[in-house]
Amino acid sequence: MADKLTLEVITPDGFTFTETVDELTAPGTVGEFGVLPGHASFITTLVSGQIIYKIGSVSKAITVESAYFQVSNDHVLILADSAELTQ
Repeated sequence: MADKLTLEVITPDGFTFTETVDELTAPGTVGEFGVLPGHASFITTLVSGQIIYKIGSVSKAITVESAYFQVSNDHVLILADSAELTQ
């Protein structure tokens, strides 16, 4: 089991983002959920909102418009209609 996750966000207009993170939370269609390293594989959909991810004790965010979300082998892939880094 890895101690980090690889977070990858891709949009149709060419926005791509890749970061190694410690954990994240996402706005699922049936509620917010969290992912830690070693999480079981699954695929779901996201509503528009913020992906909050942590690197150490620092929290950062990406705002996404409706998206597909997949986690497998400590790799999180988000295919979003649009995405923007939030400060």
